[in-house]
Amino acid sequence: MSTGVSGRRVLHGCRDDPAFRATRSAYLILDRDLCIVAANPAYCDATLRAPGELTEQLMFEAFPDNPDLPGADGVANLTASLERVLRHGRRDPMPVQRYDVPGPSGTTGFVERVWLPVNSPLRCPDGQVIGILHHVENVTGLLTGGAGDGSGAVALARALDAENAVLRARFDRHTSIEQAKGMLMAQRRCTADEAFGLLRTISHETNTKLYAVADALLAELDG
Repeated sequence: MSTGVSGRRVLHGCRDDPAFRATRSAYLILDRDLCIVAANPAYCDATLRAPGELTEQLMFEAFPDNPDLPGADGVANLTASLERVLRHGRRDPMPVQRYDVPGPSGTTGFVERVWLPVNSPLRCPDGQVIGILHHVENVTGLLTGGAGDGSGAVALARALDAENAVLRARFDRHTSIEQAKGMLMAQRRCTADEAFGLLRTISHETNTKLYAVADALLAELDG
């Protein structure tokens, strides 16, 4: 099922929100066909892409696996996560993922990247899933290991396994708040500032930590 006209209107509303462009968190908006509706500047910076370069590209044409990395599994793992979001309509946090990106336009080869991704459904007001909010944290600099030869790849894989639990705990609170904002924006067709204001109001009125409010809201929306 493709994203319909009304669904694309909602996705474009998220794309056109000034806060989407201004935030330092890296976000990508995908439709149901996994075509890129929008990438914010933080995402473009993290993936070495020029502003507007990614718009209307298919996700995995824009970001194929690095052919020089033995055992590269970024495309397979991200595809599986995105399909789970579309199928079940629930947020899907991924483990830490090695997924290199093509070098800037005019260059050859790939640049090493390690990400902490979370994929969340974007919905019409009637609850239909019409796209995906792809949020990544670039954690390349937090890991050790090489990227150039086979031994480096093995070392990096071991580092990913060891660091995954620590990194997930470190970013989970921030991710929950950002994802709750994104889901509120899609559900209520409000701005990011309005969504964050609503979270803060609930937090204040219920004397509950902001991240706990976000977690509860995400659980309710996912249910």
